[in-house]
Amino acid sequence: MSYSLYLWRFVGGEPAPMDETAIRDVLGPVTVGGMPATGFPEFWDIEAEDGGEAEVYGDGLGLSFNRFATGDVLDLVAELARRTGAGVIPQDCPVILTHEADRGHLPESLRAEAIVVAPEALTGHAIQLLISPQPEARRRPALPAFPYHPSPVATGSVTASDAPCVCCGQERGWVYTGPVHAIDAPDSGICPYCIAFGKAAERYDATFADGIEGDVSEEVVEAVLRRTPGFVAWQSPYWLTHCGDGAAFLGRAGAKELEKHPEAVDRLRAEWPDDRFDDFLAALDEDGGPTAYLFRCRHCATHLAYADFT
Repeated sequence: MSYSLYLWRFVGGEPAPMDETAIRDVLGPVTVGGMPATGFPEFWDIEAEDGGEAEVYGDGLGLSFNRFATGDVLDLVAELARRTGAGVIPQDCPVILTHEADRGHLPESLRAEAIVVAPEALTGHAIQLLISPQPEARRRPALPAFPYHPSPVATGSVTASDAPCVCCGQERGWVYTGPVHAIDAPDSGICPYCIAFGKAAERYDATFADGIEGDVSEEVVEAVLRRTPGFVAWQSPYWLTHCGDGAAFLGRAGAKELEKHPEAVDRLRAEWPDDRFDDFLAALDEDGGPTAYLFRCRHCATHLAYADFT
């Protein structure tokens, strides 16, 4: 892209320092030629894992990304925003914040239009949609917040639809496409709002995942199984937990996607403790079978996964 994107943290309307360790941790490994032992260059180039590039200017008081590629470069920007609490400021677009409390710290001219995206939902893809929204996305209402499934459109569990919801009868602009576990519930056509508000679960005595693994409270079980969009799996899908809470479902993953998350691979290895595991891991395919289902702990950010096949 030919324009710039900025990363600034504000306190009381003024720029405030970001965590320089976080900046070095995120951008150091992708800096062309390496980053100096102390401080930051006046400007430097980065090259992300997928080959995307950007020119970076700035320091702990603010960074700009110029002529940047979408893809992994924007994932790096999203990770920096999550770790430093900074706002993402695309040209000619509203500021993206990760917490509503940060709105009051923005300069007054930026406050009203700022958009809050929960940390677990702030990804490079989310930033890209704001920079280059699809025409359809402009006219559809915002989805309810789903802490345990932060991006149901990206995972394919929710899709655009102009049909009325079979549960509430209203045209919501979106429809749930995942599994419904109930005796008399419709196979399709429930809107995500009826899931979020518990109306569909109550009307059909339904759950949207087959079970939850781990010792968590009844409140968490209720929120995950009855008020969160599920996902399609080869076998009956179930939810992973960590730190005494349900984890956030991120989507399907193959061997390539799991390379970035060795802790998730370790969990898979524990389920396949024999000499066939490496072959099984190599065969995992995001779009085929066997496949893995990737989660992230909502508290410590540890990645988890389980796998199945036909």
